[in-house]
Amino acid sequence: MKLFREEIRKLQKVKVKPDPPRDLLKFWSRAGEKIRGLPLDIERRRVDFPLDKMSVFDISFSAIDGTRIKGKLILPPEARSGKQPVIIHYHGAGGGSAPADCYSSWILLGAAVLAIDFRNQSGMTGSASGFGEGPSCIFGMGIMDKERCGIYNLYTDAMRAVEAAKATPEIDSARIGVTGGSQGGGVALAVAALSSDVKLCMADVPSSCWFEKRLFDKSGGVADLSNFVKNRPETLERILDNLGYFDNVNLAPQINCPVLVSCGLRDPVCPPENVYAAYNNIRSEKHIHPYLFAQHEGGGALHGRIKLEFFKKKLMK
Repeated sequence: MKLFREEIRKLQKVKVKPDPPRDLLKFWSRAGEKIRGLPLDIERRRVDFPLDKMSVFDISFSAIDGTRIKGKLILPPEARSGKQPVIIHYHGAGGGSAPADCYSSWILLGAAVLAIDFRNQSGMTGSASGFGEGPSCIFGMGIMDKERCGIYNLYTDAMRAVEAAKATPEIDSARIGVTGGSQGGGVALAVAALSSDVKLCMADVPSSCWFEKRLFDKSGGVADLSNFVKNRPETLERILDNLGYFDNVNLAPQINCPVLVSCGLRDPVCPPENVYAAYNNIRSEKHIHPYLFAQHEGGGALHGRIKLEFFKKKLMK
């Protein structure tokens, strides 16, 4: 156990000082005005589902560029008689929202679920915007322009989901939680930092943490961007500056809600030192569960119960 304890102590001591762009807060303030100021044009359609305790809807709403963000809204029986808390689920890279029954534990808890499909991945959401220079990975698409790149749309689409939850009559807008794994975990941390409406954040094996280190290590979904810079080294400074607007190392100090994080200590995709680099900069109530032998699956099903207990304690009345 001595070795394991020492590894945890090393991670707890990881100190990566935030180095945000000078206009970070102004940049996200301008984005926030767009996110809150444009009509959502929410549409929802009831879907027949064999589990009677789940009211399942296909839902869509408009992103700030007009893209229709699609996903699922699932309501528990309690929503028929009053507003309920919601957990907004952000999926991992290349994926999409899961089948409705995969969220059944939240419904049994009495919480609503809003699960969205990020654009141009495996879900139903396309994109009304194109992208400029950069590789095809989510962190690289159009990265030379910070307000037109893929990760800007990723974050703003996720923040629009918070607005959609607030506009849903069955949802208590004072009890909004966000969660996700990998790409979705990184997004959950960022949205918690950028939206004061988020009252709880649960981020599993989060990405978007310490981009400079990930770029250098070529870890996970940043490897394609590393190769892009290898072939075009003159782009490095601009890319690092633009990534600074989206790095959770820089955004973490803005989080004000309770946070639950998980990571796998053998994770080669979102390495634990990157996760701790962001986590150690969170100033609000926070808890982290490192899983000793886990890779990118993190705590898996074992961590699911911990999340349910955390959500129940913080947001269920």
